[in-house]
Amino acid sequence: VSKNELDWFNQDLEIKVKKWQQEKKEKQKNLKALRNTVKKHTDTNDRYLKTIDEKEKQYNVSLNTYLDTSNKLADEKVKLEDLIKKSQDDCQECVKRAVEAEISVLRNWKETEVCKL
Repeated sequence: VSKNELDWFNQDLEIKVKKWQQEKKEKQKNLKALRNTVKKHTDTNDRYLKTIDEKEKQYNVSLNTYLDTSNKLADEKVKLEDLIKKSQDDCQECVKRAVEAEISVLRNWKETEVCKL
């Protein structure tokens, strides 16, 4: 009886070992697929990080260019405003001198007319 039982146990053990080996192969296959997926995701992530770094560098260059241009234009605006104010002051001075000259001409004309009389 024990020889028969031993044969059954051996058969049962062989069936379980085959089942475990099949499960092991399937799990290794799944593990390999998961590793490939992880590698693809890691590669994609690295590409995105490089792209982000490049875009950030481009952004910083553009930002610095913008700030430089903005500062130059602000300085130029201040200079132009100063020139406009100076020109307005000069214009008012010219108008004042023109009015004084016209008054002087009118006085001379008046004195000339008075002398004629």
